[in-house]
Amino acid sequence: MKKKLFFSAALLLSLGLAGCGETATKDEPTNDSKQEASAPAAKEEGKLTEEKFKQIKEGMTYEEVVKIVGAEGNIMSETGSAGEPHHTVMYEFETDGVMSSSTMMFQGGKLINKAQFGVETSDIEITLDQFNKLENGMTKEQVFDILGGEGAVLSESGDIVMYTYNGKSLGANASLMFQGGKLMNKTQLGLE
Repeated sequence: MKKKLFFSAALLLSLGLAGCGETATKDEPTNDSKQEASAPAAKEEGKLTEEKFKQIKEGMTYEEVVKIVGAEGNIMSETGSAGEPHHTVMYEFETDGVMSSSTMMFQGGKLINKAQFGVETSDIEITLDQFNKLENGMTKEQVFDILGGEGAVLSESGDIVMYTYNGKSLGANASLMFQGGKLMNKTQLGLE
């Protein structure tokens, strides 16, 4: 349940960062989006792995992402029409982990957000004491020094990156959001 809430928060962040306004979920892509969604896949059985997720970068086209993943994504939502400047499509990609998921959002044909849950995890455990030492405005380097390293990238949109860290007890975690390389938000659940 906690994982679903955490992913939901990241998904909401992704939607908010795209400046989409209203989104309409569709079972079938429109004629305009079918062209974008019909790029040839390298392997139909391809799944998104941690290594593939790390290769995907902002500004890539849907076709470039499909080539890395090895399979098409499924449209989760679409705003506007193909050819419009703010035409935004969010795809979900099949992942290789149990209870994991990943979404990629494209605007104007370019990747503007990638998000994942359970695809990439952090080996670094965070304590409540470490969390309390973090202050908004700190640089990534200062934060990573306190925590002993970089967490797993949960979501990335432009210069906004959200990292996740595990706590010592089951389900305990922290998420840290950076903008322009500086800590802008910290959230924890169940840290000891």
